[in-house]
Amino acid sequence: MKNINRRNFIKKTSLSAAGLAAATTFPFTGSAQDTRPKSALYMGGFAAQKLETVRIAVIGVGARGPAHLQFAASLPGTEIVAICDLFEDLATKWAAVVTEMGKGQRHQNIATYFGDEDKWKLMLEEVRPDMVFIATNWVNHAPMAIEVMNKGAHAFVEVPLAISIEELWKIVDTSEKTRKHCMMMENVNYGRDELLFLNMCRQGVIGELLHSEAAYIHDLRTQMNEVERGTGSWRTYHYANRNGNLYPTHGLGPVAQ
Repeated sequence: MKNINRRNFIKKTSLSAAGLAAATTFPFTGSAQDTRPKSALYMGGFAAQKLETVRIAVIGVGARGPAHLQFAASLPGTEIVAICDLFEDLATKWAAVVTEMGKGQRHQNIATYFGDEDKWKLMLEEVRPDMVFIATNWVNHAPMAIEVMNKGAHAFVEVPLAISIEELWKIVDTSEKTRKHCMMMENVNYGRDELLFLNMCRQGVIGELLHSEAAYIHDLRTQMNEVERGTGSWRTYHYANRNGNLYPTHGLGPVAQ
């Protein structure tokens, strides 16, 4: 199985399932061909070496980032070493919150980076974290994840992981090359309701599943007015320029399990 050309396999099975008519509009490009070096190793089943203390950095502490930051800080064996955001007050605020959480024993002397869109790169160079949470606007997700892995850290990325097929393959290539994990943090997979229904399905409580449908129905018009620092400053443009379900994994993730 390890020798199977996954890109061509996915391409051929997708096209045969969709039919030739759909194939004419499916956005496969030259990047769908396998141009990876032969030394690339499949990451399925890979487990990184255990670390006694996981040094963690966070990029983006506006909306989603603080939840990841506080959750990671609460886990044993973690150390928050750096926080990066465009805005100084957000970076310093959450550094202070997490420092207090450490009660003088952990998460001390957290480095903060702010004021420039490329400060996260300086953070990676200076701090050299073991893993990085990425909770920024969508266009930055893939480039940041790729650079994080290239700098020797594992990447944990908010939904969506990327905004194009080409970016997704670059992430796969980089993960295989660097032997670093890259995970999309699809929170809906792990919600209490979703796990409840998943357990019911596995226990056979509701009988045999024959068909499933999934969708992402979420009224986010209020976010369009958050233009100063909120998602309205960038997310609205995705709605205007991209026709489709921008969060397909919210619905498909739990159903796929």
